[in-house]
Amino acid sequence: MSFAASDHAKTVRDSISRNVSADIVARVGYLLTRFFIPPYILAHISLEAYGLWATAFIVVSYVGVSTMGISNVNIKYVAEYSARREYDRANALVSTGLMITIPVCIAIFGAAWLLWPWIVARLPISPGMQADARVVVLAVVAIFLSSIGLSAFRDTLAGCQMGVAIQISWVCGYLLECVLILVFLGAGRGVRGLAEAFLLRTAVEIGVSAWLAFHRLPWLRVSPRLFRRDAVRTVMGFGSVVQLTSLFAVALNSIERAIAIPLVGLAAAGLLDIGQKLPSMASSIPSAFANAFTPAASYLKSGLEGSATEREALHKLFLKGARYMNLTTSYFCGLMAAIPLPLLDVWVGKRYAGASLLMIFFSIATQVHLMTGPGTSFLKGVGRPKEEFHYAIPNALAAAVLIPLSRVLLGEWTAVGIGGAVAAATVVSALYFVFHANRVVGIPAAVYMRRVALPGAAPYLIGLAFTWPAYHFVSIEHRWLGAAIIAAIGVSYTLLVFTNVAFLVLDVGERLWFVAIARNLFSKLRGKSAAA
Repeated sequence: MSFAASDHAKTVRDSISRNVSADIVARVGYLLTRFFIPPYILAHISLEAYGLWATAFIVVSYVGVSTMGISNVNIKYVAEYSARREYDRANALVSTGLMITIPVCIAIFGAAWLLWPWIVARLPISPGMQADARVVVLAVVAIFLSSIGLSAFRDTLAGCQMGVAIQISWVCGYLLECVLILVFLGAGRGVRGLAEAFLLRTAVEIGVSAWLAFHRLPWLRVSPRLFRRDAVRTVMGFGSVVQLTSLFAVALNSIERAIAIPLVGLAAAGLLDIGQKLPSMASSIPSAFANAFTPAASYLKSGLEGSATEREALHKLFLKGARYMNLTTSYFCGLMAAIPLPLLDVWVGKRYAGASLLMIFFSIATQVHLMTGPGTSFLKGVGRPKEEFHYAIPNALAAAVLIPLSRVLLGEWTAVGIGGAVAAATVVSALYFVFHANRVVGIPAAVYMRRVALPGAAPYLIGLAFTWPAYHFVSIEHRWLGAAIIAAIGVSYTLLVFTNVAFLVLDVGERLWFVAIARNLFSKLRGKSAAA
């Protein structure tokens, strides 16, 4: 391996270790805050109002999908340009993207404002919630579009593999939102208070990201004068493909609620959100690996393109990332699939029929869905975003068959039936895509099964060992005692999983690598403590 190639590989390896570590720490903090927020919300607003809040983000996701492609363009090409030190091209791309997205976002919000009567007519909202619905939905649309329209600063940091800076802005935002939710709901602001907290959080995230981008990247310039036609072609070429795959992803991520709302009601959206909330929150931690893949793959491919080590380096990046991401996901989902009812009893403090069954469905579906993350992110990074259609299209087809089938089998439309059908469609299509992505990248199926898939099954088997004590000793009537029991189970489960992974899954080189990372982190913390 040449010096230049070795330097690029080391840069990617170091940046992934640093960015993923920071991302996971930030996501753990987010997970902790979000664990306590939903029960507090449900104690202050009705299940229907909670369903309205979930519905607002369904509307938002469809409205905002028109500008999602630009974010992926910025991350991929800023990574490539920074690897080649072509900062003028990076500035032109970022400036051109801003000049495209900001007017588009303004136009989309204007359309949403004008079309609100049409939108509300298709949502089963009770008369007493009509006023709140208009304020909340339009406010969330405006906030979300502002975040997307000004995401260039966050994307530029991501493209330059400065994940730590991104996490600083995110942590500042979600901690502020957590405090504001407690204050606003406690003051009786209801579901409008959630929108107000979300607004202030987004403003802080945008402001901090912009400041960090200009502070950390002295070459960064943003100006209308940097608008370039060739940058438009880059945006429209790569971005249009990502745009279409984003539309599929948004539709499939919200399809169960989008269908349940008109067929069952707003309360069904709330129930689905409760069943999906913990798996969804937990998925944010292993997603840190996927987020690091696109810029890392782009940077590595750009730096090693044409060299003898390019294929080997990309294979190593893909396989190791998939292995650690799947192990992290199974750690969370394995226990949630084993003891859903005790977890919900302690977490929510109320029992909603079908919520625990939905949690099992979504835990398994989340596990398998995140197995596609390395493939989709990696293939975007090496310039093959169209491959994601091999996941999106089979998922849509499977859902089109299984959702009506749930109605036939159960005799009626139910939130549990719709959620189970969507989870099954996700599992089937995700497994197909994993095998397809492995073929494209060149990873043998036997190697993937041994290195990635099979190790992820162990936490589920370990979790089953705690099913009986959790169901036998945890009750909704004694939540604090139940919380202590769940905590003890969590510690025992964690020790067993980590022991299994350390001695039966990881090889010697991997154990030494993780020990080196831990020692480096400890040394930095000790040095900061001594300096203070």
